[in-house]
Amino acid sequence: MRAFHELPRAVIVGDSTYNTLSAVRSLGEAHISQVLILKCEADVCHVARSRYLGKGRVFRIAAMEECLPILERLKGSGSERPTLLCTFDEAAVFIDRHEPELAPSFRTPARGRQIGPLFDKDAQCRLALECGLLPPRFQDFNRSDGVEAIRIPYPLLLKPRNSTRGEKSDIHICRDRDDLCRALHEESHCADFVVQEFIDKDYELDCVGVRTERETYIPGAIRKIRHYPPLVGAGAFGLFTPTRELDIDTAAVARFLDRAGYFGPFSVEFLHRGNKNYFMEVNFRNEGLAYAATAAGANLHALYVDPAFHIARDKVRPTYMMNYALDYLYVKSGDVAPLAWWHDFFRTRCFINFNLRDPMPTVCHYLSKIRSRLAR
Repeated sequence: MRAFHELPRAVIVGDSTYNTLSAVRSLGEAHISQVLILKCEADVCHVARSRYLGKGRVFRIAAMEECLPILERLKGSGSERPTLLCTFDEAAVFIDRHEPELAPSFRTPARGRQIGPLFDKDAQCRLALECGLLPPRFQDFNRSDGVEAIRIPYPLLLKPRNSTRGEKSDIHICRDRDDLCRALHEESHCADFVVQEFIDKDYELDCVGVRTERETYIPGAIRKIRHYPPLVGAGAFGLFTPTRELDIDTAAVARFLDRAGYFGPFSVEFLHRGNKNYFMEVNFRNEGLAYAATAAGANLHALYVDPAFHIARDKVRPTYMMNYALDYLYVKSGDVAPLAWWHDFFRTRCFINFNLRDPMPTVCHYLSKIRSRLAR
């Protein structure tokens, strides 16, 4: 294991997704030195090829436990402690478990405390209520309870209580008892769920922000215009909208994070219906759509590593974002007209897939696809 003569200011524990690329690119654009501990079997997003990750700045691991000896080599002390950033749930849970031993040598997400139970969505909803946020009606549910134990009226939303023990495929909208039974009989390793009242949303808001010792700062939210798959999928096209143009209770979100004891980049998901924003969950980690804030003028990752980093907050601007690989599927299915899609494409200023200042991850991604097709 090589030693570092100059410690990085930030250490990202990430996977091969746009969640990780968004943090790498934001820190790189702010000229903040960084190291990436990359957990992946295959770097499908080619995160390691980012221009902001120079030689010797990427460590590949197959299991989370392998990051501990790497962190041992990167640890600092006092004001020289590197800042730890997590970009996927498994990493966030793992680092939280090791908070007491990592906090003396790093600026950790919970500063030596532990978030623990709040990775559970049921616990999040209860704390949200206490802090003045409005979750839909909810209850916890185990497969062994039987559908007769569910008290939430149909339609309802079924989703894993803990995202590290479930997958996107475990999220179901159930219109009746038959839908629920079919959902529970689908192949899955998930046993514990949260059952929520289904909100027939006008749209979804994904608030992105950062908590530092100085403040909780939420520059805005992505108003999701299209998801893929529809209703429950990832954001494919949306508009980053500054907080000043939204009716979001940022004070309640700040209370939630203060009670949780979390520091760092985060996102809060709301469903907007009528004049209400229904709380869905908090992600105690960075997410891919956070780069939309950077593109809009609010580099949250840089602000977290360096609380003195300047953001012209009154100039944060509305910015369209798109994951064109997902969003183009609406054209292929015939649900969006090609001309309408191209209109959206050309007004987009933040592409989750591609970045002109950092093109190599995308170039390598498509070269890999071409090679695999030629090898068939």
